[in-house]
Amino acid sequence: MSMGGSQINAIELAAKVRDMGHHVVLYAPHGVLDPLVDEVGVPRIVKRTDADLSPGSVRRLVDIVRRERIDLIHAYEWGPSLEATFGPHLRFGVPVLMTVLSMVVDDFLPRHLPMTLSTREMVDQRRAVHERVLLTEPPIDTDLNTAGDRAAARAVFGFEDDEMVVTTVCRLTSDLEKLEGTLVALDVLGRLAHDRRVTMVIVGDGTGLDEVRRRADIVNADHGRTVIHVTGQLLDPRPAYDAADVMIGMGSSALKGLAFGKPLVVQGEGGYWKLLTPDTVDEFLYAGWFGRGGRGAADFEPEIVRVLDDRALRTELGAYGLELARRRYSLTVLASALESMYEDVLSSAPGREPRALARSAREVAKFLAYRVVHPSPVASSADGRTA
Repeated sequence: MSMGGSQINAIELAAKVRDMGHHVVLYAPHGVLDPLVDEVGVPRIVKRTDADLSPGSVRRLVDIVRRERIDLIHAYEWGPSLEATFGPHLRFGVPVLMTVLSMVVDDFLPRHLPMTLSTREMVDQRRAVHERVLLTEPPIDTDLNTAGDRAAARAVFGFEDDEMVVTTVCRLTSDLEKLEGTLVALDVLGRLAHDRRVTMVIVGDGTGLDEVRRRADIVNADHGRTVIHVTGQLLDPRPAYDAADVMIGMGSSALKGLAFGKPLVVQGEGGYWKLLTPDTVDEFLYAGWFGRGGRGAADFEPEIVRVLDDRALRTELGAYGLELARRRYSLTVLASALESMYEDVLSSAPGREPRALARSAREVAKFLAYRVVHPSPVASSADGRTA
C-alpha cells in the first residue's frame, strides 16, 4: 500500500470497526503502510499487485469472500470497487459499499451500488446520476494524533524556542497542485525569514521532492542557515505536527493539524489559500478541506503573516480547530456512523442489476483502452488524486 489518506483511513476505520465487535479482514498489498497494519492488528490477506483487474485477481477475491464468509465488502477507490463488483457481487450478490476519497469520481463506477464520498458538495453533485450516495468525511484518530511534548518535538528538528514553525505534510506531486502550492509557500516563507524568525518543515515524498530540495537549498544558502527543512517521507509525522506553530495543507493532513490544536491555512489548486476561522469554516464543511482558484502568493502571504504575527489569534484558532476535529472528525464518531451504514447496506442491498453492470463494464473497457493508448496520467481518481 502506498502512502495516502484513503489507505490510512481504510486501515484505521477497519481497526475501529473490529474493536466494535465485528470480524474484519483487510485485503491489500504490501507497502510502506505495513507497519501501521501491524500496529492496529487487523487480520490481513496480502493482495498481489501484478495483475489488478485481471480475471485472476477477481477470482482470488471471490475465493477469499467464499472462504472467509464475508457479508459485506467495503471497497476503497475505483480499482477495488470494480474487482468487488464484477467478482463477489456479480457471482454471489455480496453487498458492496464503495468509497471514493479522491477529488474526482470516475463515471464508470456502477451506479446501483451505494457509494460514500468525502464532501457534501460531491455528494450533492453525484446524486444527479447515482442511486445512493452517502457522506463519509475523513476520520482522524484524535487519541493518537494529539498534542504531546512540544519541546521534545521541536528538539527533534533542532528548533530554537523563538522560532515560529510552519509545517506541511503532503505528497509532493502535481495532483491537486500540492507541489506547486508547497513551492509558493516555500518562497514566501523564505522572504519572510529575512525579518522574522520563521522556519518551514516540509514532510512528504513524490516526484517533486528533488525540486523542493533544490529550492530549499537556494533559500537556505541565501540565509546562511536552515530556514526550509525537507524531511522526505516520515511514516510517523506526528513530531512535525506537534512542533508546528501553524499548519498549511489540504484534506486529511489539514484535519490532523487541527487535532494537534494548530491554526490552519488551507491549500487548494489554482492559487487557493485561506485561513480557517469561524467565518470561513462553512466553505470547508461543504466543499472539503480544499479550494480552487486564487492569487497564489498574493493570497498566501497576508494569511500566513496574519497568524504568524498574532500569538493570541494562533491560540484562539488552534483551540477552535481542535474542538471541531474532536466533535466532527474523530475516528470514534465516524466509525460509529460507518457501522450504521454497514447495517443499512446489509438490510437494503441492491441486487445484481444487469443494465447497470453492463453500462459500467462498457465504460471501464473504454477507460482501460484509453490508458493503453495514452499511458500518461488522466484526470481520474485512478491517479490517486486524493486530498
